[in-house]
Amino acid sequence: MIRLAAFDLDQTLVSDGLTISPRVKEALAQAQAQGVIITLATGRGPTAAAKFATELNLHAPLICFQGALIYEHLAQRILHEVRLNPDMIPLIVQLAEEHGWNLEFHNPGMIYLPREMKDTQEYLRLLGAAAWKRVDNFLTDLPETPYKFIISVREPADRAALDAELHAYFDPMPDKISIVASHPLLIEGLPYGINKAVGLAWVAEYLKISPTEVMAVGDNDNDVEMLLWAGVGVAMSNGSPAALAVADATVPPVSEDGAAIALERFVLK
Repeated sequence: MIRLAAFDLDQTLVSDGLTISPRVKEALAQAQAQGVIITLATGRGPTAAAKFATELNLHAPLICFQGALIYEHLAQRILHEVRLNPDMIPLIVQLAEEHGWNLEFHNPGMIYLPREMKDTQEYLRLLGAAAWKRVDNFLTDLPETPYKFIISVREPADRAALDAELHAYFDPMPDKISIVASHPLLIEGLPYGINKAVGLAWVAEYLKISPTEVMAVGDNDNDVEMLLWAGVGVAMSNGSPAALAVADATVPPVSEDGAAIALERFVLK
């Protein structure tokens, strides 16, 4: 029996327009009425995650920053957090400057962008309602150690080369940085060993729920570990090859209410 269901946000629960369909909302409400706990597992920060959690009337701790931060949005408090190794920030900034990468750093209340950046309309849409500002110097203008960094590309076709390049730099450095693709335009750098499975395992243990009682639903490379860890891992049918390869089941894409179908099939049946 599923007691906890974790959903990725973008392209799983949330459409391109950053909206959630009525059918998905109804399925989530029915699941909660039956006693199933619903959480979000997202790369977004706690402010954005809390906005969607409030819209959906969720009560469980939220898995933010790909598992680096667990946030209790009703009490507005952080339950658990892991930040980037501060010693790595100068190297990350140096590499971005040398290669002309679109680098940004994320903290709970703010996204920090460079003064000069090759923005695209699609990227600005992804920022949504998140608070962000441009800074002149990452090495002096970040007020605290960030939880993660993101490098964005202008075209999806450019992501694979960037992904390979980042892995080549950081993989030989043990216990430093984990690299994961999270969107066709985005590659993320996380504290070493952090992923959504780590965050979901923390929440499940906190709620005293076993992995076999958990369903996880996602669509991209950053969901792979979570889909593997959960008793039932569900991928959107238009998801990345890596997500599809590890999923126990697939459902239609977000445009066809796949998240609702996952609940109907495995929870509300």
